Amino acid sequence: MVVEAAGTDGAVQQSGGRRVRIDVWTDLVCPWCYVGQGRLERAIADEGVDVDLVVHSFELDPSAPHARGDSSAPDGAVPSVGAVPSNIDYLITAKGMPREQVVAMEERVGGLAAELDMPYAQERPMANTRTLHRVVQTVAATVDEATAAVLFSQLQGGYFAGTFDPFDTDSLVQRAVEAGAPEEAVRRAAAGESAEADDAVEADIARARSLGAQGVPFMVFDDRVAAPGAMDVATYRRALRQLADGEEVA
Repeated sequence: MVVEAAGTDGAVQQSGGRRVRIDVWTDLVCPWCYVGQGRLERAIADEGVDVDLVVHSFELDPSAPHARGDSSAPDGAVPSVGAVPSNIDYLITAKGMPREQVVAMEERVGGLAAELDMPYAQERPMANTRTLHRVVQTVAATVDEATAAVLFSQLQGGYFAGTFDPFDTDSLVQRAVEAGAPEEAVRRAAAGESAEADDAVEADIARARSLGAQGVPFMVFDDRVAAPGAMDVATYRRALRQLADGEEVA
């Protein structure tokens, strides 16, 4: 089943129902993922529903240039030239988008983030996110999925606020270790020396494709209700309420 967008917000109700599992496929540099996560978190808070949130890896552009000095970059991978490019320069150069279109898009998403009281830096560093996904997978494997989900949300929030550079490997490793992951395991994942972490990333991407995901954010509620794209708060609230109450999602 696929959730369809609702028209208006419903009344706030406190949860007395069951826990809802939410699987979220996302990429850290994806602005719509950031907005979608913010809307989901607002819906969860508004409804008071208890949830188990699991974050899954997805690469919007596996061919994106690797950050300079990224030791995990595979042979033949495209390196960044000099400093890591900005998201704006990346979209202009790699995707052929006119600057005016890119700037307008960033302003639009920034406005949506502001509606949720979420900070949004319109110009951000942009590079390959594979290393980030491997590190988050390592946190999930060595600590737990809930901790990995919280870490991902914090890193993404810092990235879009302009206060955290996910392509600074040392900073990324430090945050993962602070979350409770063993430093040696995290450094192996960051360096591309963990087959387990890479396999976990690939498995997440393959599962997303098997579920019909063509992009992110892509959410699945209770293994049966799919919600592609960044839907509005009302839609997430309706799905959460119906699932928590044991109803079929209309």
